[in-house]
Amino acid sequence: MPSFGEGPFTPHFRDEGVWLTFSHGLKTTARQGVSMIRPVGFFSELSPGWRLAETGSIRDAVRPSGEPDESDVLEYLRHGTGIWSEMSAGPDVLDPDAPDMTGVGSLYTDGTWLWREDLQYYVATYHVSLPDEFLKHIRALNYKTPPVPESRLIDIATNDLGISM
Repeated sequence: MPSFGEGPFTPHFRDEGVWLTFSHGLKTTARQGVSMIRPVGFFSELSPGWRLAETGSIRDAVRPSGEPDESDVLEYLRHGTGIWSEMSAGPDVLDPDAPDMTGVGSLYTDGTWLWREDLQYYVATYHVSLPDEFLKHIRALNYKTPPVPESRLIDIATNDLGISM
């Protein structure tokens, strides 16, 4: 696997930290079953899963309506710090007739939790349920995603996602 800044992995440094992008083929050496970050929305139908703990089937998480504060939760998800950007497109796994989505495997974090970019789509469209602990965390922060220091982003990238730097 190439180290950070080589091959398909390209670092981009911004004020809020490191944003990693790739141009092709994802390969990681993430430690299966060992994670310091708390993954959310890594449903079994979605790929790549980064070898993080799966949340189960997305079909089981679909609800007819969302949380009363769903719009605030969506804003929180939209404002996470980008840690991995994937230049890809993928289908809506619940509706094969829906248009493809871009950046489906891109990752965001608040320093404690990690989610895929497409989670916000599934929450908005299908009101997929999120873990109570995650919702309590968001509400305790008054729906304001905290800044994540670069050192924490590097820790997540190397220790949780297995990206060699």
